Amino acid sequence: MREGPFTTAEAMRSSGEAWESIFQRQGHVFPEPFPRFLELVQALRIQGSQRILDLGCGTGRHVVALAKEGFEVWGFDYSTTGLRLTRAWLANESVAAWLVLGDTRRGLPFRDSTFDGLLSTQVIHHARLASVRETIAELRRVLRNGGLLFLTVPSRLDEGVENEEIEPGTYVPRSGTVEGVPHHVFSLEELQAECAGFRTLELSTRGSVVHAYMGLNEKPDGLTTR
Repeated sequence: MREGPFTTAEAMRSSGEAWESIFQRQGHVFPEPFPRFLELVQALRIQGSQRILDLGCGTGRHVVALAKEGFEVWGFDYSTTGLRLTRAWLANESVAAWLVLGDTRRGLPFRDSTFDGLLSTQVIHHARLASVRETIAELRRVLRNGGLLFLTVPSRLDEGVENEEIEPGTYVPRSGTVEGVPHHVFSLEELQAECAGFRTLELSTRGSVVHAYMGLNEKPDGLTTR
């Protein structure tokens, strides 16, 4: 690991700031749910999930899709533009959801065991590993005992982009739309290890660049609150 311009927190951008700029320029960047979305819907129903959190909801592709499936959905994102576009999309589809503006690096503004299910696609890796671990701890806190977690994280870096490694497995792009934003790249083994507080239902590589994790929250002694 070598020293460079992105080795201090002050020099790095948050992913929320980067995506706010992208949404302002491009609008709905991802209009469709992730592949195999209906498998997640089925898993949520099997677990009796009703109240679902989409962490890093962006412009609303999963908020809207889950609301149309009849779930009580909460979307959480740093981007005011993303939430504005989500709100307009919900209105256009005549469905409703709760939308919350916030930064995952500051903790989640929800009570313990608030949610039955939680999904976060390509979001939590945008930080140093210590911060990623804090976010995963927050996911466990806000999910009820037995609640379903679905995560996707990157399995490799984007090709054609120069990156600086700022700690083992964490890189900062030197160019592109997410220049200056940390990216932690996971192996399947590391992803499972970091999700040790969950009972694994699925651990897989989807396509060539994404690892997926699905598991059930297992709180100590089955407690649903502190």
